[in-house]
Amino acid sequence: MEKTFSFFLILLITAGMPFSKGIASDITANDPVTGTVLESYDVGYLGFPVLIPVQLSANFGELRSNSFHAGIDIRTGGRTGEKVIASADGYVNRIVVSPGGYGRALYIQHPNGLVTVYAHLDEFEEDLQQYVINEQYRRRSFNVNIYPPEGKFTFKKGDFIAYSGNTGSSSGPHLHFEVRDGATHSPINPLLFNFDIPDNTPPVLYYLAIYPLDNNSFVNGKQESLILPVSGGNGKFRINAPAPEVYGRIGFGIKANDYIDGSWFRKGANSVELHVDGNMVYRHEINKFSYSENRYINSLIDYRERVLNSRNIQRLFIQPNNNLGIYTDHKNYGMSDFRKEGSVPVRINVKDVAGNSSVLNFNVNSVPLSVEWSSQELPRNFKMIMRYDSPNNFTNDMVKLTIPEGALYDDLMFEYETSEASTENIGKIHHIHNRYTPLHLNYELSLRADTIPPQLRQKALLAYIENRGNGNMNISSAGGTWNNGYVTSRTNRFGKYTVMLDTIPPETVPLNISKNRDMSGETKIRFRIRDELSGIGSYNGYIDGEWVLFEYDPKNDLLFYRFDPDGTDRGKERELVLKVEDRKGNESVYRVNFDY
Repeated sequence: MEKTFSFFLILLITAGMPFSKGIASDITANDPVTGTVLESYDVGYLGFPVLIPVQLSANFGELRSNSFHAGIDIRTGGRTGEKVIASADGYVNRIVVSPGGYGRALYIQHPNGLVTVYAHLDEFEEDLQQYVINEQYRRRSFNVNIYPPEGKFTFKKGDFIAYSGNTGSSSGPHLHFEVRDGATHSPINPLLFNFDIPDNTPPVLYYLAIYPLDNNSFVNGKQESLILPVSGGNGKFRINAPAPEVYGRIGFGIKANDYIDGSWFRKGANSVELHVDGNMVYRHEINKFSYSENRYINSLIDYRERVLNSRNIQRLFIQPNNNLGIYTDHKNYGMSDFRKEGSVPVRINVKDVAGNSSVLNFNVNSVPLSVEWSSQELPRNFKMIMRYDSPNNFTNDMVKLTIPEGALYDDLMFEYETSEASTENIGKIHHIHNRYTPLHLNYELSLRADTIPPQLRQKALLAYIENRGNGNMNISSAGGTWNNGYVTSRTNRFGKYTVMLDTIPPETVPLNISKNRDMSGETKIRFRIRDELSGIGSYNGYIDGEWVLFEYDPKNDLLFYRFDPDGTDRGKERELVLKVEDRKGNESVYRVNFDY
């Protein structure tokens, strides 16, 4: 853990500054089925949305990149095209089609106030499918977000509504299913609705983390976090190491996963409790959250550990600007003070939604220091102290950045430096703090670019650089526009940035069409499209001068048009024109005559 948190946290506490916390939970801890969120709903109201045997690959509240998982993922046997049915009576109040995210998604409003969501679909029910296609042609866009009139499409519980698929950001065929509070749009754990899913398997614990939280705190004599592997099983776990020695203000963390009977898909735990010396000092439970809270996940987890080692260790203490609503109970924000000599028992209890529990018991030895050590070594490239509860600005002759209030989870010892790139097509690299520190909100970043010729300024952007080892770099666009000598963009990541020019149009490669080819035996026209820097911005296809619907699958770089199988006007020579443009206005145009 970075020393910045520990140093400023103790300053805030000793100064008597209040923390602004949102620690109330809408779900009762001991009886989630009859908790306050569901008290007005019949927990048997919803039926399962597929007819095949129930298998889950992901559950509610799992820790994802920048967000919690908002539903359950239902396996479809590695296949698309399984029938999806309405979970209860209701009408369709929203339809979304997008290349990313939920892909094809259907939203059904139910009379009791709940909304169910069915995502990553392959196709909708026939009338819905034609309605969506008509809207796509009317809007001349594959991407659509449609709100049909109330009652236009109504379904009874168990009615067929769609086929399962693998669209959007899905990593494999499955159905993503959500339950939402219709008034607040907040997702609710679907497993609270008594679906018949056998689960007698307790969570599995993998790692324990111990953190010194201020400049006078130590773990095993060091001001560094300690991460220990955990062993055990059947609900009982232990650390295979001598009792850690601690002193001062200390926080704990845990890496844990849940499993369901008969499945080795890792899932998220439902609740975690921390007890120190017999007293509960921290508890969270994930049964409902607001989408506006999603990015607070980067404060719940040890973000540095995720970036460095891809491990999701959940902090069992609360940073000053973490306003998640999942915290049901805590004492001193989960932080414990070890200044009295002796052995102290600690217990961490991890539960799943079915009530299965796993416990890690261990002791820490509180070893007081004879003299408190309070020096603070400044980072080599330290520039300023940034406060989480106020706006922050940093400017020099090369860079300007503006960080709004609430963007940081805690006070920060901000660092900045520059370095030269190893390749000639990349300019000076600006190290904006480091990539191990998360941000909750976007900030504005401007890099000087006054030497770019006027004719190329519209092609300028900010590029984010990550080192991949062996001298390789991963470069991605952070967007931006040139103005008044600077390229400016809004971003939510610290790290390495530079200014680059994108003058190369997207790559458009035909996969099954060529000059004068007879396409009458094909169901689709397929292309592979790629853009190496700014990304695909738009795509439009025309057959004989008329706009036609091309569908985009970005995870496979595929763009395709489906022939109408009922079309009667065949046996003609056609002209296809496909225009693909990136986000910097570079366009590739593909023209071909074919027979169909």
